[in-house]
Amino acid sequence: MTVIRVSSSIIFIALSFCDPALAQDNFFSGKTVRIVVGSIPGGGYDYWARLLARHMSKYIPGNPELVVQNMPGGGSLVATNYVYSVAKPDGLTLGMPNQSVYMGQVVGDKEARFDVQKLNWIGSPDRNTTLLYIRADTPYISMDDVIKAKVPPKCGGSGRDSSSLIFALEDLIGARFEVVLGYQGGSQTDLAVERGEVVCRSMVLGVHFSRQPFTLWHSKNFDRHLVQMGRKRDDRSADTPTLYELMDRYKTPERGRQLATVLTAGENFGHPMIAPPSVSPDRVKLLRDAYAKTLKDPAFLADVKKQEFDFDPVSGEELQTLAKTVVNQPAPVIDRLKKILGN
Repeated sequence: MTVIRVSSSIIFIALSFCDPALAQDNFFSGKTVRIVVGSIPGGGYDYWARLLARHMSKYIPGNPELVVQNMPGGGSLVATNYVYSVAKPDGLTLGMPNQSVYMGQVVGDKEARFDVQKLNWIGSPDRNTTLLYIRADTPYISMDDVIKAKVPPKCGGSGRDSSSLIFALEDLIGARFEVVLGYQGGSQTDLAVERGEVVCRSMVLGVHFSRQPFTLWHSKNFDRHLVQMGRKRDDRSADTPTLYELMDRYKTPERGRQLATVLTAGENFGHPMIAPPSVSPDRVKLLRDAYAKTLKDPAFLADVKKQEFDFDPVSGEELQTLAKTVVNQPAPVIDRLKKILGN
């Protein structure tokens, strides 16, 4: 009788070809996954990347090490270009760009050398709803007062991108603001509001209800809230109308609604994670599954609670659909968007 001996390594290789899970285990085992963040250390994107790096490995077959690499520049264009064109499409390089990085592609920025539709979107831990606040000692009680005002309120901001929704409100509902740009960041703009240089600004709603000086402001009735940009009212600002409610009230035409969809899309992207184009569908699914499981991990959730960050997960599939929606807009919407952004 002839005995045929087959080595265990050959059997493992054969099984790996038959079983995708075994193949993925073999691929990630002993490897390092980089998360390329499109901003400097510190801040929301860096925070989420480092938190995910601490917890996500246990849910990726093979338990690779996850490390964070900061690659700031061009409002995340540098990092997104790198993930799109330079990184190997093997799942070992992931990215976390600015939530509005899609805007460069929409308006035809030559530095945006990527197509957000072809990126593989893995997921996001939150949605960043924007709120427009104003000093309570001004005569503008509601957006109706702004629309009727002979002298528009003076809002502050760092640049046209971060204040784009304020500029757009005139198009969308007829509310005109005077916008003073050039502040170095949100905290500097808030100080300008306290000094009375400007009286309003737009910012992330979750931060406004969980950080100083805003919690102190609220205790002293220093500010009021004119509009929130989400599609439904946040419980923390239940008496503040949404942009979509106001567009219904003022009968904003369809073209304006399309413009609003593009401008507010960044809020639904939140703090997204991406993978390069051409990563195999099996590996994209694996990464999305690992990401989703991480967002349910008790230790991960405990860390989120310590920082009091908003937590409202968005699936990779939803982000993938959103990416296709925002870049496929009619020419008139894109032209108006360019004017709002000063392009």
